[in-house]
Amino acid sequence: MNIVNTGFKFKNTPSTRKSTKYIILHHRAGNGDAESIHKTHLNNGWSGIGYHFYVRKDGSVYQGRPINASGAHTTDYNSVSVGVCFEGNFENEKMSYKQLQAGRELIAYLKEKYPSAQIKKHRDFNATACPGRYFPFGELLIFKKELTTVNDIVWELNHRGIISDKQLWLEKLTPNSNAYHLAYKAANMTVNKDKPLNLNTVNDIVWELNSRKIMTDKTLWMKLLNEDMNLYWLALKICNQTKNK
Repeated sequence: MNIVNTGFKFKNTPSTRKSTKYIILHHRAGNGDAESIHKTHLNNGWSGIGYHFYVRKDGSVYQGRPINASGAHTTDYNSVSVGVCFEGNFENEKMSYKQLQAGRELIAYLKEKYPSAQIKKHRDFNATACPGRYFPFGELLIFKKELTTVNDIVWELNHRGIISDKQLWLEKLTPNSNAYHLAYKAANMTVNKDKPLNLNTVNDIVWELNSRKIMTDKTLWMKLLNEDMNLYWLALKICNQTKNK
């Protein structure tokens, strides 16, 4: 994950945070770059941007306040928390996959840095709708565990556009161990590519996924993909649309 250093100048040096009990998630309730938030917060009479991190819709992540400084984002809790803001208004829109994935990676990074910190929503502390009714709080926390249940795997791959017929795959992954392990590895080992490949022959697909250690028995998968069109399309999408984490 790349965090962009904005180099913002603060009116006053923010005080150093003495503890980190919480990672608090917000939405902006609007759109725009990190610079515009910094200017707005300066105009409020604050030292500068109140959030420590800002996650944009395109998946880019920006540093706001220094990570060890007290923030200005959650009344009465700024001295014990890191504030993360997501671009958008999740009262009336849903989060893009790129933004969701960036948020997951950022939260995983913060949990590694502050393992005892609890992840909370702004409205858990203050009288506000923030971060909005459609904010995907639970989905952002998937980093906490491997996806192992058929339901979680199917949800993840459907959300990423790798599969479309959830009912088909819920039924297929339960009795078919080969299909399950292929989908399991896709859900846990990969992220979506910016520029898809264009491999479509069974031989090319098997070679690609074998080289990425998503499948190991090439002879078995040559046979399976030739016999099962659903498995072929799953492998095709995994091959062309994803890369290993």
